[in-house]
Amino acid sequence: MTEGNGGRQAQAEIQSAISSTRGPAQIDSMVGAGLSFVGGAGYSFDPDQIAALIPKWKELIEGLDDDFQKLQLAWGAVTAPSPDQPAVRNAAITQSSIEAAMTHNRQLVSYAGKWLDALKKANGTYVEQEQHTGAGLYVDDGQDSSGHGLYS
Repeated sequence: MTEGNGGRQAQAEIQSAISSTRGPAQIDSMVGAGLSFVGGAGYSFDPDQIAALIPKWKELIEGLDDDFQKLQLAWGAVTAPSPDQPAVRNAAITQSSIEAAMTHNRQLVSYAGKWLDALKKANGTYVEQEQHTGAGLYVDDGQDSSGHGLYS
């Protein structure tokens, strides 16, 4: 394959990835729904609205993860069309720009994950990882001596 054909193929793959996207991951106006300020007492939570938000935030995170994979593909597809210094420099700058987008994407995933955890805590569906992991380590009734739990 010649370098010109490889460049055209990479460009076609990038265009295909871009055109197949649903666009950026979206959260509609319900982002803050369920949370209302009640003065000095803090915030009031509407459990039904919060329960409706949880799948939307999960969907946002999944969309961001899909976007990240596409960014990785785009980064890997960047090649200089020729070995001369300006072309190589332009490819490196393009990869640098994509890396910045990837970093931003991971920051958005972190932010959305924290919101999701906060919504789950507010709705009572959040489980601490340590609590979940340690659930089988202890015997609760104190009467079981079968050794099912590590600690009695």
